[in-house]
Amino acid sequence: MYRCYVAVLTLLIVEYTTALVIHKPPIIHTNHPYLNIKENSRVGTEFVIIDASSQTNDTVTLTTHDNATASRVFLFPTRLGINSTYRVALKKIPDREDEHTWYLTFKAHDNHGDTLWTLPLHIDDENDNSPFFGHDHYHSVVGYGLAVGSKILHVTAMDADEGPNAAISYSMSPYHVSSPSSRYNAFKIDPNTGVITLKEELQHGHTTYHYQVNATDNGVPKQSSSTLVNIEIFDF
Repeated sequence: MYRCYVAVLTLLIVEYTTALVIHKPPIIHTNHPYLNIKENSRVGTEFVIIDASSQTNDTVTLTTHDNATASRVFLFPTRLGINSTYRVALKKIPDREDEHTWYLTFKAHDNHGDTLWTLPLHIDDENDNSPFFGHDHYHSVVGYGLAVGSKILHVTAMDADEGPNAAISYSMSPYHVSSPSSRYNAFKIDPNTGVITLKEELQHGHTTYHYQVNATDNGVPKQSSSTLVNIEIFDF
């Protein structure tokens, strides 16, 4: 006699549901990713509008992230919500000779995280510096019989600006001579290099020449400075 056993297998399926948390911090954006501002612009000058948007339907706020940024700019909210808008204005007057570029870092915040964003602000040069000479007085001694075209001396000026504002041209004129004679035509200066050379053959009996050399930049408006040049002639 055979017996049949039926085994009933009950499968208990336990379903685990895992909640997946997605990190979606705010988004910061502007239509002007490359910014320029003129140096010496006034405090309060607005230069960009920044938008901050929440990806999770939260209210999003924008702040300066570091002390350097906070010391340089103001943030003015014009709209707050899921999409917030801020106007950015100068708190500090920019000086290109101090810094060529400001790196401004902002933080957007909502309930799901923070986003940091750095915006370079490039400072454009203004012609606010005059050329300057390394010396306020130059002196040279030459002898009669010197060949025309000989180099007498080289005066050099520098300018802290850049580009055309730092491009220098040189000129020379008699100094403190009420009625300069033609003998002062004996020397000339190269307007591009500042090299003074002998233009005409020297005449005996004239022992000292006094000139004022001017350095003028190519900015708008132009800036200039001067130095004194004395050339003594000896009969060696």
